[in-house]
Amino acid sequence: MDLNEVLAGIGSLLRRLLGAQVELELRPAPTLGAVRVDPGQIEQVIVNLAVNARDAMPAGGRLTISTRETELETGPTIEVEVADTGVGMDERTQAQIFEPFFTTRREGHGLGLASAYGIVSQSGGEITVRSRIGEGSTFCIRLPRVAERPAHPTPVATPAQVEEGGAETILLVEDEDVVRALTRRVLERCGYTVLACANGSEAVALAKGDARRIDLLLTDVVMPGLRGPEVAARVAESRPPIEVLYMSGYADEALLGSAAFDESMLIEKPFAVEALARRVRGVLDSRAKNGR
Repeated sequence: MDLNEVLAGIGSLLRRLLGAQVELELRPAPTLGAVRVDPGQIEQVIVNLAVNARDAMPAGGRLTISTRETELETGPTIEVEVADTGVGMDERTQAQIFEPFFTTRREGHGLGLASAYGIVSQSGGEITVRSRIGEGSTFCIRLPRVAERPAHPTPVATPAQVEEGGAETILLVEDEDVVRALTRRVLERCGYTVLACANGSEAVALAKGDARRIDLLLTDVVMPGLRGPEVAARVAESRPPIEVLYMSGYADEALLGSAAFDESMLIEKPFAVEALARRVRGVLDSRAKNGR
């Protein structure tokens, strides 16, 4: 796939997430070789880096995302650079930034950059950072260029690509802006109506006050305030039985130890576009078979 096409496809989403104070500049290379990577997951990596950059520029600034092709010792390589004019990081922070659960934020569980590191590594690439206090940060994603560009490049997944679509309504609960925005985008491309909430309390209030039918609760497990299982229990108090699918970036002992839990109720982050679509469709189909 062509990473320039990915940038073009997420430009409007990035601008919404960044807000008016951050100027976004996209600099795609005039020509770019292809890489082999899951479209939804590389979207997640780039958007995650962009949102981290936004948070590093509380007074506003500029975010530049560029692509280029280069030749390294390992062979032809495609690079994506995400550069901000934010507060920057010291050397200690740079050394720890990709570790699971390391975060400079007061809230959040710090899985974003570790997840990005994992996605890029699994695709045969690497992600690095260079930064100076007061001068901003630049993250560089490097992926091996594949030998030949496919005759029909794989676009970012659409409902036509992902056959596991539908017309049901899904209540999505996810506290991380990036994951919520991208998950909503994938599901809406698959034809679903998505009611997106940033926390459990918001979801419970929506379930009580919205008359629309809800077919599936898709919720993160660990969130500030109400955790996923608590959200499911409270939503069930005001709704007919609905199916529940949990999302988690790591094994959650409280959930896995529940007598009411089985593996079909969990999808692990990071997930591919096709994996999410298949799992959601499978849960909804099981609901139909059970006559709910």
